[in-house]
Amino acid sequence: MKLTAARPNAPTVVVIGESLIDIVTGQSGKHSIHPGGSPLNVAVGLARLEVPTELATRIGDDPNGEVINSHLADAGVTLQSGSRGAVRTSTSHASIGADGSATYDFDIGWDLREVHVEAPLAVHTGSLATILEPGASRIDEALRRLPEKTLISFDPNIRPSLAPPRETTRARVENFASLAHIVKMSEEDAAWLYPGTEPGALAERFASLGVLLFVLTRAERGCVIASNNTLRRLPAEPATVVDTVGAGDAFMSGLIYEAIRSGAANQLTGKAVEAELIDACAQTALRSAAITVSRAGANPPNRRDLAR
Repeated sequence: MKLTAARPNAPTVVVIGESLIDIVTGQSGKHSIHPGGSPLNVAVGLARLEVPTELATRIGDDPNGEVINSHLADAGVTLQSGSRGAVRTSTSHASIGADGSATYDFDIGWDLREVHVEAPLAVHTGSLATILEPGASRIDEALRRLPEKTLISFDPNIRPSLAPPRETTRARVENFASLAHIVKMSEEDAAWLYPGTEPGALAERFASLGVLLFVLTRAERGCVIASNNTLRRLPAEPATVVDTVGAGDAFMSGLIYEAIRSGAANQLTGKAVEAELIDACAQTALRSAAITVSRAGANPPNRRDLAR
């Protein structure tokens, strides 16, 4: 099924958030440079799955900004007007451990100037863009202007080294969650935001905010999904892990893609969704993440990869 935009030349999905250059140090000590940032990765993942996607971000008119611009163009992502002109393009240094996990050190600014959301089918945001000011407040304003039928997804993707104190960050996360139909977070996010809270209690907390689909990713143990007052655990797909860079973002893009493709997005904005469609969304997301961890860097699958 070919996904099309709601009107000619309009994006099906607008992703709002940071773009940066990842400087990755592998286990051997060698460095490599990749475009990154959770929202950018989600946008690229959606475009590779043939979803017309636009990214509202902030990059500099510098060599790193040109790398990001070329990366987006190669994937088929449209860079939203107003996204250029930052003082510098943000960077992140990722170190890969012996188990393939990544730790990060950031040099990032988030001075988002403008956001254009002209009734796309879905809007996604999250990560540092919803924590750092002044951009976070501008995203909040943009989401509140959206029509009721626009699907909103949110992934907090917490970076504790850059986040405000836990209570402040939790309040900001819950504010954005209250605007969203779908919230996805990792176990690491949950452990930092809500120490000692079980998945069931966590799902109930987000349901009370109005979230219709809550997903907790659990790395090699798959994910927990909660909707319609039910909680289910789905196993991960088998994968040989090269590294985990971009795995959560590939999960997110797969989840949004399948929600649109299957019709679950329309049901979620209508405040009710069939369990079978939710499971299908989660299975596609798990497959997308498994493919991504099996290759180096944030390298999400295309439609052919998912079919295989």
